[in-house]
Amino acid sequence: MLSFHMFSGGFISVSLDTANFHVEPALFFGWAGSEVRAFYNDYLRLDFRSLYVDFGGESCDLTLGRFLPSDTGALMLEVRETGYDGFKLNCGLGPAFYTFTFLKGRSWQADGKYYFNPEGIWINEGDLVDRYLLLRKISYGPFYMAEITVLATLKGYFPDISALNPLLSGYLYQWLKGKEVNVLWEIGFRWREHVLRFVVDDFPYLPSWFSIVPPTVGVRGSGRFGYVAYDVLWISAFTYANRRPWDALFEAINFSGDYAHVSLEWSSPMGSFIQGGLWVSGRYNGTFREPEVGDYPPFAFVHSPMKRDGWIEIGFSKGDLKVGLGYGRKPYSLSIGRIFIWFAYDI
Repeated sequence: MLSFHMFSGGFISVSLDTANFHVEPALFFGWAGSEVRAFYNDYLRLDFRSLYVDFGGESCDLTLGRFLPSDTGALMLEVRETGYDGFKLNCGLGPAFYTFTFLKGRSWQADGKYYFNPEGIWINEGDLVDRYLLLRKISYGPFYMAEITVLATLKGYFPDISALNPLLSGYLYQWLKGKEVNVLWEIGFRWREHVLRFVVDDFPYLPSWFSIVPPTVGVRGSGRFGYVAYDVLWISAFTYANRRPWDALFEAINFSGDYAHVSLEWSSPMGSFIQGGLWVSGRYNGTFREPEVGDYPPFAFVHSPMKRDGWIEIGFSKGDLKVGLGYGRKPYSLSIGRIFIWFAYDI
């Protein structure tokens, strides 16, 4: 099956799907292509969003190739970027499922001199560090729990093989082996058209740290009541960050720590809709370098100074096309001043 996708976030792509093969080349534009190789100029960039082969079985399914991080099904934040290379294993027995995913993420380029604990050496400005995403996820009916681990090595080296075990928690590896890895947990629940997700960065904390390290957590609820859809999100500061920048979850750059938003949308059976939203970001939004232990600011819902904005828009949807025109600042939209257009086309 051949499909066409267009999103103001922004990319234009065509995907081809068969029983065991998927390919989706995409033309990225604007900030969405900042990490993608140049095609025509610095604004238009070409790469694969995803490209994989699926080997299905009766109870287990193995997929090899390039995936979007959101394909893991366990990142609370929306990720609309190019994919990452690796493999994904899904196994199911009745209502229970297990997922193990290993992906190579973006390389990080040192902006100074750092002590790199995984290798026990110093790295200098300009050196490259390879970063990997590891996911272990268990789901049962409407519940799931996932652990996302960020591993880092010097360019050209492979992570410690013991960290890639499919059963033991990466959090145990982090504390028992003393390696510099970043671990996040996400717990989710689905009920009809509603989803509640809760993320925790490096949990549980050492009891001695309770007063000097603020909780790094986030929560997101989304769903629909009849014609009204809602989305509520709050991320505390440093939730996706790390004092070592190569261990930060850069894949979550769209909504990093110190951020909250709420949006409501009413849609009619005829396809028209009205949407409004408010968002606030704090001092540490977009900052991926955590303070040293003992230098953290006091916990706050959002740290000052704050930036506040919002949007209101009207639009229509017909089939697989959705277009909105509005005023304000809306994520993933294209704007001229404060007038923006948001669109998605997925067939």
